[in-house]
Amino acid sequence: MMKNRWLYATLLQCCLLFVFTNAASQLQKIYFNPKAAGSEKQSQFVDSIHFIPLEIRDDVRLEGYNNITVAANNFFVIDYTEKLIFLYAKDGRYLRKINYKKLSEFYPAYQQNTNQLVFFGDNKNYSLTPKDRIKIKLDWDNPRNKKYFKKYTIDLADTTFSIKQETPTENDINGAYPFFDDYYWQGNISTSPLYKDSLDYEIKIYRDKKLVKQFFPYNSINEPRFLYTTEYAGFSKAHKADEHFVTRPYCDTIYRMVKDSLFPAYQLVLPLENSLPASYYSRPFKNKTDRENFDRNNGWMFRQVYSFYETQGFIYFRSGFLSNTKAYVYNKATKVTYSAEKIKPDSSQYNLSLLGNYRTENKDNRFYKTQKAGDLIAFFQQYKTVAVPKELEAFLNSKPHSDAPVIVEFQFKN
Repeated sequence: MMKNRWLYATLLQCCLLFVFTNAASQLQKIYFNPKAAGSEKQSQFVDSIHFIPLEIRDDVRLEGYNNITVAANNFFVIDYTEKLIFLYAKDGRYLRKINYKKLSEFYPAYQQNTNQLVFFGDNKNYSLTPKDRIKIKLDWDNPRNKKYFKKYTIDLADTTFSIKQETPTENDINGAYPFFDDYYWQGNISTSPLYKDSLDYEIKIYRDKKLVKQFFPYNSINEPRFLYTTEYAGFSKAHKADEHFVTRPYCDTIYRMVKDSLFPAYQLVLPLENSLPASYYSRPFKNKTDRENFDRNNGWMFRQVYSFYETQGFIYFRSGFLSNTKAYVYNKATKVTYSAEKIKPDSSQYNLSLLGNYRTENKDNRFYKTQKAGDLIAFFQQYKTVAVPKELEAFLNSKPHSDAPVIVEFQFKN
């Protein structure tokens, strides 16, 4: 009976996807050979470069691993090495340095719906096994389970920018994230004999804490591809607030989701050497070590697309393999895929490397990254005939220290 129920759910999903595909979109194929991904000048992909100089302070330096996040009214630069957050107004004025070393086990994540920085993770006083996490997931509304987690927030509308401890919510514990309006999505995927029902779904959509839709059924007890691991579906924002791209582990199809309706949009077509064998989906691994050995010995077999950004002329995506992750740019007109780390800057774009193999912040079809002032100073000293952009003149004339941060904003060419 349970097997028939699982089969019925699978067939229903296939029928729905077929309808979506024919009614809303024609599946487009991206032929993609990681070894043969091309190289090109960055100016072929990027334009509209604009600089946002940040207020110079001696105690603000880009020295370790860092990233930028664009909030509703702020920029903040996160120094992951030193556990610091540098908060700025949109015009570059310095507002606050926030030290989160006491929360060193957590990473800050921006939630647009609440305009908050959120730190959520395990309570370090407890050590949870995968089995423990399944038990908590199955009994998430038990108040005693909240002790295993910690949550802190910074309200960006509160000018004190103080770190406040809060009680973890159901969405925090279950890994449900803001989607659009008052909807949340969940993409946690796991298997365990603890599950009483073998039917589960890779993606679930909630509203008012009630399940409204779910996609891609799998056997939560013994699905071969998900044994001895925890996987996650991925969501990337598209052009509209209620439109997203959805990616799944061990699936070469990228889906477009408009509100809570889903249909296939693109498919990666990979060489045989980068494709998982059919046995990966049907023959279970003996144990966790067996799985880890396979992954290690087949590091360039495809795993999942982790982020997917589409512009009018290009697609910028990060592709995960069993032991590697790389960024790529696909030219929709020529149908050629380029390795982001092989895309070379030149003097026409101030020798700035904007599309490397790292995460780049994206908001409203604009991309952002941090740049050291010293790199810009060195460029204009070498290329004296290149005009300094007006927004940089006062900043560079003030002789900033070499590690002072500047935000670079850019777009992909149309």
